[in-house]
Amino acid sequence: MLSLDHLPHTWRTRQAGTLAATAVITLSLFSWLALTTSSGTGLAPHDQSVTTWAVDERHPALTVIMQVSTALGSTVGLTILTATCAVLLFIRGSRVRALVLSLTMVSSSLLTVALKEIFRRTRPSTDTLLGAPASTTSFPSGHSFNTAVFAGLLAGMVLASTAAALYRILAIMAAAGATLLVGTSRIYLGYHWMTDVLAGWSLGLAWLCLVTLALLWLKGRRRTAPPSAVAPSDSSSGVEGIEPPLA
Repeated sequence: MLSLDHLPHTWRTRQAGTLAATAVITLSLFSWLALTTSSGTGLAPHDQSVTTWAVDERHPALTVIMQVSTALGSTVGLTILTATCAVLLFIRGSRVRALVLSLTMVSSSLLTVALKEIFRRTRPSTDTLLGAPASTTSFPSGHSFNTAVFAGLLAGMVLASTAAALYRILAIMAAAGATLLVGTSRIYLGYHWMTDVLAGWSLGLAWLCLVTLALLWLKGRRRTAPPSAVAPSDSSSGVEGIEPPLA
């Protein structure tokens, strides 16, 4: 795992500042979307036209792609993917990363349920729905939110490793592509409004930033703690104490 101990303190501070600023911006965007969708202002008046356009552009081959994408981003799909990745990380000795991945995905899922209960937005009409009706409310899109968190976490782990630059670029592209595809599939299949998906994406990025900031803070506490208070290195897990998997 890549350590930040060799980097200047100013660089680490700048990284934390960038993460904090991104979290503030994306949380502000989510808040704006929440307020405007509730009042029918902002981008909300364009939701129906975007849904109508997506329905008009449907094609059998594209529908299959969207159905597979939405299945991967579902609660069942992400649970299987998270469990698989966590087990693989644990087997490879990255116990901290496995724990962070699992806890972050559980927390994002619980947050999704809570927010849907708070906003209780009605979903698009089932007349154009491709699939079984959803049992939950619409805002924000849980598929979009949780896929952004899952894909972002995996990409962050690659970026924090010693992988070559090409693999880092591919990780970013794969995470962005998966997030965009799953979110778009929710509009295409008729499950969500455009603003639901935008809210899910913005909240997902904010959640990633907050998780990474928390890990950096924990690492800072470990670095400044007395030697006797620092957890010993664990060569079998490939981590030193509580080395942040995303930093």
